[in-house]
Amino acid sequence: MRYKALKQYHGTPVSKKLASNFIELGYGLQTDGMASEMFFNRSFEPFYPYRMINKLWFDLLDDENDLSSRCETDWRKFDWCHSGYEHNAWFAFPGTAGYQPIKDDSTFIINDSPSADVHIELIPDCHHGKYAVRVVNNAETGGLAQDGKYCFTGVKYNFSGDVRKVSGGGVLKIALYRENTVTDPVCAVEVPDASCGYTRIKAVLSVPEEGRYTFALLTPKGSEYVCDDFSLQPDDAVRGFKKSAVEAGKYVSPKVMRWPGGCFASFYDWRDGVGDVRVPAYSYFWGGYQYNDIGTDELASYAEAVGGESMVCVNMYHPYKRYYEFVPSESKGGDPNDKTLHGALHDRDLPQFTDKERGAENAAAWVEYCNGDLTTEGGRARAKNGREKPYNIKYWEMDNEYHRWFEDEEYAETCVMYSKAMKAVDPSIKIGMISYCAGLDTLKKMVDIAGGDIDFLADRGFDEEDLENKLAVIREYNEKHGTEIKYCNTEWLPLNGADVYNMTPRSVTKATKSYLFSKWSYALDAAATLMMWQRHGDIVDFVNFNNLANTHAQSVIETPKECAFVTAAGMIMHRFANTKAHRTLVIEGHRPKRTDAVHLQLSETEDGGALALNVLNRSENDGGAELDLSDFDVTDGVYKGVMIYADSLISMNRQNDRQIKECECDIVIKDKTAIIKAKKLSFAEYVIPLNKRILVPKT
Repeated sequence: MRYKALKQYHGTPVSKKLASNFIELGYGLQTDGMASEMFFNRSFEPFYPYRMINKLWFDLLDDENDLSSRCETDWRKFDWCHSGYEHNAWFAFPGTAGYQPIKDDSTFIINDSPSADVHIELIPDCHHGKYAVRVVNNAETGGLAQDGKYCFTGVKYNFSGDVRKVSGGGVLKIALYRENTVTDPVCAVEVPDASCGYTRIKAVLSVPEEGRYTFALLTPKGSEYVCDDFSLQPDDAVRGFKKSAVEAGKYVSPKVMRWPGGCFASFYDWRDGVGDVRVPAYSYFWGGYQYNDIGTDELASYAEAVGGESMVCVNMYHPYKRYYEFVPSESKGGDPNDKTLHGALHDRDLPQFTDKERGAENAAAWVEYCNGDLTTEGGRARAKNGREKPYNIKYWEMDNEYHRWFEDEEYAETCVMYSKAMKAVDPSIKIGMISYCAGLDTLKKMVDIAGGDIDFLADRGFDEEDLENKLAVIREYNEKHGTEIKYCNTEWLPLNGADVYNMTPRSVTKATKSYLFSKWSYALDAAATLMMWQRHGDIVDFVNFNNLANTHAQSVIETPKECAFVTAAGMIMHRFANTKAHRTLVIEGHRPKRTDAVHLQLSETEDGGALALNVLNRSENDGGAELDLSDFDVTDGVYKGVMIYADSLISMNRQNDRQIKECECDIVIKDKTAIIKAKKLSFAEYVIPLNKRILVPKT
């Protein structure tokens, strides 16, 4: 095929924030694997099973259409699995735990030592959370242990924990053993005995060589102790995160980080995740336990550490949230306090999330905590928690999937209420109203209601026609009212059959969606979608790829205990974060559809001194094309580019197996024509110098 490039822009310059991401607490063990905290269940709470929606997104059921079908409990059978997904048990030492299957009745507590008279058990105790662990030791060497600690030489590991003595007493020891051994610890530190009240004990540990270790608290023979609120963290941690998770995040370079959800955000009280006392709680939407060690300060600091900024998803209170995670439209006139309504119960009683005005006040207080200076109550609270400088978080999204509780126009009116309360604290913030839950006519009504108080639409999806329809709504309102509302996509993942693998029914490929999420086919689809957004200019402000980390490789980084690595999709996101494309140009006769095999996109660079040519070939055959550049002042020659590619649509990156490759590549310009060789299963960007800048192009 031969095409001609024109001196004509598709639109305004491309936003620099299209390569953005999304962190959701409570789902996918995202922050669990990223966090510097090394203990699983450090507060010794009974483990709540994961809810069905979590199992479905992890593709654990044999038949996703039959909720009673067998659920896989050994995650090691999946190719996305790594050590960051482990659920390490607490066990009576001496002993070993081994891999723990993840079942609804799993406790992740092994009460009795197999070789000594040592017993542990959870007991009700509200010191930290609702439970603590009792350790009864009648052996010469015994205590409480957890394996799965991957340690590095040259790093110090800081342990702390609350211990109270019930009977007996003597010297306590904090030790590390090589995993699966019970003699000759590689490190053992004696600490003073605890009193009858909780005593905070501390120790600094190190290892002689890199590898997996077992942590143990050794108690005196003939003693009984109660333990709670343990912590073990490396000294190179970055505000609650592993150093490797920060380094991998820097490589991917997300420009805007959305947090704390997602569905999790709709039942989140931000105060649970700030300050010294972080009480663990049940994760209402996804199941499992939310330990709250990662909260506002950690998430905002992570965004800064990887070179991005934050976008906060706000819990908008509603009467139906007391009992329900979803209320269909036919039930929304019913009594919110009636648990017999047709709707989906979340199995908790949450009256604290029912008063809309109180919710707006709490959202405003969150803004003040993040952005207030030291003259404000929120700013002083933040400073007390270790951060004097405001985070100056600009973007705030009004809840997630509002249709679960709100009527459409009711939601728009509530957005106005929240916006006024939050902007009274910081007028510079940007408020986002959800646009993906309503039809186009309804969206127009919602924009008419809230347009003067919002700054962006928070959308989903990836269909270009749908995007253009919503952009038309924004532009019409902006032109009429002098506003500058933007389009954002706060949670996107490329789905629904873009190629032979991507989201094809399991009956066809025998492959789960979580299998396909991690593969090169998925990443190539992401590239096509990002190129589509580029064509629409900076009215598309940012788009958050779902997710950042550890969601069965539906992510851009994965964080096993040994390291962190970048996924197939992460390599694509890195390229778009570092693209030279500044303003896209029209290629006559070429407007690729998402399912097309070859996509070409030509752009002007920011300095106007070159052209950036992106070439995507998602087919399993090499391709080619010619691009006439005669309208531009280019010189024939060979020019450099960067290409990422793989051998198969189902190639993937794993911990010790990087199947997605990157290389330098060339493009030939001959007779002012780019001779494009589109290698199969590849994405490339070439930079072609201009002798003269593009002048007065058509818009």
